[in-house]
Amino acid sequence: MLKTLGFVCLLSAVAVQAAEVPERPSPLRPIRGAVVNCNNGESLQAAIDASRAPAEIFITGICAESVLIRDKDISLRGTQKPSLDGIRSPNPALPALTVRGSVIATINDLSFSRNPGAGLAIRGGASMTIGNCLFESNATSGLRVDSGAFVIANDLTFTANRGQSTSTSDAQFFCISCDVAGSGPAVVSTRGAIVSMLDSSITGTLGYVVSDRGSFADIDCITFDTPHPCSMNVTQFAALSLAGGTAVFTAAGDFSGQLIADDRGTIRLDGARQVATSSNGAPNVADALGEIIVAPLPDISAQSLLLNTEAAHFARVLLTGNSIFKGSLQCSGAADAFLDPTVIVIPGSTVSGCEHASVP
Repeated sequence: MLKTLGFVCLLSAVAVQAAEVPERPSPLRPIRGAVVNCNNGESLQAAIDASRAPAEIFITGICAESVLIRDKDISLRGTQKPSLDGIRSPNPALPALTVRGSVIATINDLSFSRNPGAGLAIRGGASMTIGNCLFESNATSGLRVDSGAFVIANDLTFTANRGQSTSTSDAQFFCISCDVAGSGPAVVSTRGAIVSMLDSSITGTLGYVVSDRGSFADIDCITFDTPHPCSMNVTQFAALSLAGGTAVFTAAGDFSGQLIADDRGTIRLDGARQVATSSNGAPNVADALGEIIVAPLPDISAQSLLLNTEAAHFARVLLTGNSIFKGSLQCSGAADAFLDPTVIVIPGSTVSGCEHASVP
């Protein structure tokens, strides 16, 4: 009885909602700055250094330089489209553009692609808005946000980056109507970072990596009402949560990808239906005090669905409300599971080794 009450208390304590998107400071109205034509060999860095902030600099062509904006409210905008205007670093050790320090500004209609290192890094106390930018075929990450930075983005495209598409550490990043595809993780959230992909589409190989206590990442398909598709369909893991990190699928509908909650990591399905694990059929894993928590969103009548799952070493799997379980649920090494009486268990499903879960 005490163990059962402990499960109920645990369910209440770890309930996680979708990340709220805070308002950011509005930049001062910029004056029209220089027009830099990189096709003619003009220097964007020189224009930034010479500009009096706040200013907006317009870019034509691809600038072959490693650019730094530091403690200066300088906004950048392409004049054509991202495939034609942008910045490309010649140095693998330096991103194409680094923004750091006390900066409140915007970046629009630019490409940060085909860099030998990272595309764009936003650091320190910078508060940025990014719109309609392309991050393609970078050797490492597409976008890095860290050290207390705050970024709200919309209509970003990440494709074919060899490392992680986005990496956020000790910072906040919100991406609305974004498209992420690639072989590396779509999202990495560490050191207490908050990341939310809102009305965004994630495809490719890997979904989320959320590490360190206080780190959070979600895919949120309900907070914003945009026409953009919102989905997670990857061939390996959709979420890897470890060292106390939390990953949440909010009203995400049908998704594919394995769930791995390890070393006190938590994964929540709130109105999300798992239709496939990994391409090789590997089960979901909860291990070493990790938790997988499955719940419906009753306000929009959105059920959640969990497939084959293994729990080990004091891990927990919890299904509540009218959530659906389909497949095999196995517990070992003092791991356990709890299924509400209202949970729908698909015929043929099995539960074994779990003290507080069984099927008829």
